[in-house]
Amino acid sequence: MRKVLGFIDLISIWIGKTSSFVILLVVLICGFEVTMRYVFTRPTVWGSEAMVYGCAYLYALGASWTLQAGRHVKIDVLYTHLTPRWQKIMDCLTYPFFMFYMGTMAWVGSKFAAESLALMETSGTPWDPPVYPVKMIFVVAVVLLMFQGSAKFLRDLHFAINGKEL
Repeated sequence: MRKVLGFIDLISIWIGKTSSFVILLVVLICGFEVTMRYVFTRPTVWGSEAMVYGCAYLYALGASWTLQAGRHVKIDVLYTHLTPRWQKIMDCLTYPFFMFYMGTMAWVGSKFAAESLALMETSGTPWDPPVYPVKMIFVVAVVLLMFQGSAKFLRDLHFAINGKEL
């Protein structure tokens, strides 16, 4: 069990760290676009859209690593006042809602991605880059997030039952 959970963690960390380098490209494009727009008054056709696509990849592929590291946003009004065991119990109780939501996103997202790929959909802007890679990455990212959420659930369940980390 520990090997499987460790492997899921390893995938999340590796994909998160690898995709984090996209931010360097986004910063370079942003700097280039700002320079072209405000210094030379010659904005690019592709700059803004490339930044949006880069951030979409970054956010989507970083989600499972963020969950693995425990950095997702929580509403802490009640949660922080609970003991660690009750926190894990609360996390276990919310897991079915998480999986329902993620499962729905994966199902609907895969339908959108398949349709987009079949149409070879593009953005329709003057630059007109393909949209289907972003939609496909989104589905992959949701599935990775479901795996990482399941690993967290198993760890939380073990702690809730045994009172110690798995």
